[in-house]
Amino acid sequence: MFKNNKILLSLIASLALTGTNAFAENTEDPSDVASAVTSFTASLNNGGDVKGQITYSFNVNESQQGMVALEGTMNDHGKYKDSRLQYFHVFDLGNPVAPKVAASLDMVDNDLMSTAAVGAVVAITPVERFAMYIRVGALTGQYSDEVTQQFNVADNSANGVMAAGYFTVKTGNDGTYFMVAPEYTYVDGDVETSALKTTIRLGTPLNDKKTHWGELRLENNVNTLETASKTIDTDDTVAWFNFKAYF
Repeated sequence: MFKNNKILLSLIASLALTGTNAFAENTEDPSDVASAVTSFTASLNNGGDVKGQITYSFNVNESQQGMVALEGTMNDHGKYKDSRLQYFHVFDLGNPVAPKVAASLDMVDNDLMSTAAVGAVVAITPVERFAMYIRVGALTGQYSDEVTQQFNVADNSANGVMAAGYFTVKTGNDGTYFMVAPEYTYVDGDVETSALKTTIRLGTPLNDKKTHWGELRLENNVNTLETASKTIDTDDTVAWFNFKAYF
């Protein structure tokens, strides 16, 4: 696991410098979860946590794009909390109803577990102001030492699946959007985990060129960790404010 937040922040800063102006023709629409963009996002939640994310995109050919995304979170005491590294490969299908599909490789590290996942997301746009994105994936990894010690289990392996839907309505001519996104993850092993994250997002552009965006995000996380002898249930809601800049 990554435990050095100074290294993490250095990586984010270096990617920010190299990513600027590297990909000029971006789709400046934060509600499009299947797009490849070059951007920087800074986030703060009501508990004092701070998150930074850098994405870097590039053309593969006329119908394909790639994107690397790196993000990290520090808690209100300035300590490392979690990190994520993703690669997206986007295919333009040229279909007005299902215009894009993206394959993904996703590596996540937090206090619960460290995982690597492969998956795919398809964009579906049946009408002009409504879009939905369906994502599925499979993951493998290991539980943290804290989890295995807390549940007194020997095997730390974690294997599972995830499914998510992102449903977006454009409420304004300027691109302002409202999104509801349920995400479910199930992980098997000596510790069995089920997690449902429901996110509500409201975003709007902050300038006429739509290169700067603000977003309010409410996240509810309901988690169950279970073994034959012990069960832990958690239910937590947090509010995030995000500022996103495209380059």
